[in-house]
Amino acid sequence: MRVLAAGYCTLDQIGLVERFAERGIATEMPTFSIQGGGTAATAAVALSRWGIELSFVGKVGDDERGDLIIRTVESEGVNTSAMVREAGKVSQLSFVIIETTSGVSHVYYTSGNVSPLRAEEVDDSQVDGADLLLVDGEYPNAQLALMKSAREKGTPVLLEANRNRQVAEECVPHADIVVASERAASSFTGVGDLVGICEAMLEKGPRRVVITMGDEGAVARDRGGEMVRVPVYDVPVVDRTGAGDIFLAAVALGCLKEWDVERLLRFANAAASLSCKGIGARSAIPSQEEIEGLL
Repeated sequence: MRVLAAGYCTLDQIGLVERFAERGIATEMPTFSIQGGGTAATAAVALSRWGIELSFVGKVGDDERGDLIIRTVESEGVNTSAMVREAGKVSQLSFVIIETTSGVSHVYYTSGNVSPLRAEEVDDSQVDGADLLLVDGEYPNAQLALMKSAREKGTPVLLEANRNRQVAEECVPHADIVVASERAASSFTGVGDLVGICEAMLEKGPRRVVITMGDEGAVARDRGGEMVRVPVYDVPVVDRTGAGDIFLAAVALGCLKEWDVERLLRFANAAASLSCKGIGARSAIPSQEEIEGLL
């Protein structure tokens, strides 16, 4: 099985402190990590670790940080030959500080000055032979072109629709499976209750919708089916950075394996929960065996 993932990639610098620093006072970080991040890129890495053949399309500058971002994906066995490098530009970066006593995190990020990925920079032949296209809504111009090409070729499309309403309006009708937070889905549909949200989302075109609700778990519904709700799993939490990215990857795996909606949802919730046991989006990606052991 092969997946083409297209979207955002970055470099995450993550520090743990017992308490956030008071103004003007330096505070030591006893734990610090530098690792790759970004929704589509991290989902690609997780799927690769789970044995799926992956290609990734994203965009970085031609600086040293861009080199490092690509290496964090490529070193995981993901094909990055279609990555776009923008000359003379500074690549993206995120910095996350987590207060261990409260679990609260402060996130600071920069997109650098890399321009958004454009349709003309991506060869839609990348979709050829793929069993699934995964997109995160970060670059709607390029991703919409890929989504349309995938639909024409009969390749299922998985979209994370958490960016903004305009992106959702453009992209959701061209997706087969949509993952969105309750807040984003409610904003997009104008509906407040979960049953209504699922119905409204399905009416836009997808055949399956998955709605995430943080600590309250997730719901999902297939067209013509009943809504299924699954709670989160109780595991020790160190850092929630990237949990949504792992959830997205797990949904992709379930779609590839043609699991029913409840099996898929339980696996995705377990995967996301276990990923919170370590620091950062990628250092604690659980194995399939670990996930199955939690179910």
